[in-house]
Amino acid sequence: MKLLKQNVYYFFWITVTVLIALSIHWLNFEDAVLDINVHDTYFVIHNSHILQLIAIIYSLLGFIYWLFKKVNVKLINALTRLHTAITILVIPIYFIGHPLFISFSESNFPLFDDTPKIQVFITILVLITLIAQLLFILNVLISLLKHFLDRN
Repeated sequence: MKLLKQNVYYFFWITVTVLIALSIHWLNFEDAVLDINVHDTYFVIHNSHILQLIAIIYSLLGFIYWLFKKVNVKLINALTRLHTAITILVIPIYFIGHPLFISFSESNFPLFDDTPKIQVFITILVLITLIAQLLFILNVLISLLKHFLDRN
């Protein structure tokens, strides 16, 4: 457990392994899709493809954290923990929350559409994730600045 506290990149690489396994599993389901409606256009993205993209991003984040560990650049611990927690927890929140919204949105009135609520949920999750990535960039920039100023 001490190893996981010191090396945050293991969390990302473990998550990548789980995401790839889920992506392979969901290739069999045709209806596991995310529908995004923008005016007259529907964007239909299979959950498997979303997971593959997220797995690539998470593996890059894990690689960056690993690289900082190997180069001995000390990152800000609070920002690292916050970024890791938000970035990893967004995925289960989406995959638990999205079906809940769909199950609660089924109504007897056929003209009632709950997709705006689902889209607001997804938009909030994306914004929280983007803010977490900004924290990561801020953490990297501050840590690099401190590292190079301390060396001189």
